Amino acid sequence: MFRNRIFAGVAVAALAGQTMTAAIAPAYAVAVPGGPVLAQNDPLEPVLEELLLAQYNDSYSEPVGPSYDLDRQERDPSLSSAYDLDDRITRGVVWIIQNGTNECRNSIRPEYRFDCLRNVLGRAASTIENRPNYRDAARELRNLSRKLDGIVSKYQDRSAPRASVGQRSYRAVSKANLAKARSEASAVIDESVTILLRSAGNSEKRKTHYSQIATAVGSTKRLLRS
Repeated sequence: MFRNRIFAGVAVAALAGQTMTAAIAPAYAVAVPGGPVLAQNDPLEPVLEELLLAQYNDSYSEPVGPSYDLDRQERDPSLSSAYDLDDRITRGVVWIIQNGTNECRNSIRPEYRFDCLRNVLGRAASTIENRPNYRDAARELRNLSRKLDGIVSKYQDRSAPRASVGQRSYRAVSKANLAKARSEASAVIDESVTILLRSAGNSEKRKTHYSQIATAVGSTKRLLRS
């Protein structure tokens, strides 16, 4: 209860700061993330709270480093206590991807969204990497995150300032290379969707869970086209 009160207080303060940022610099303002609104008794709520607290606690318990440090740990060991495929966990991972892409779309300009998406996919991977039945999915999410990192590095506009969203900052792709970056990013996303679907093997249960994650990954292409 005490931890929740602290979390709520910090969240309110953060939102107040974001409102001021929006008034000063709309191009880099943080919008309140979109996505599904949870009912009070939604069975997914405890899982999402754990997932979000894991990311929140990690963001505020470590020194702020570069957004492209792919080895940062953003998981909570308590999330690894259950190892089987679980509807709530799968929905939580899908929610992280969808909510993260909404934040990328609403908060920063198109040239920064490649790096933002890279970060979102890395965070989604980190929440399930210790779960054996999700490990193949986590590996592919991590691989896709690294491929997007390579695209950003390849086409980065090194003269552009970083765009900050909360405790994270993102690099810009040069506007002259946006079309090339979009084409390459779209290709690697399609490749990852195919790999995720194949990773399910002959298990119908795995197909059900992995296809939901694959669908969420495939939907991220809309972010890069917008």
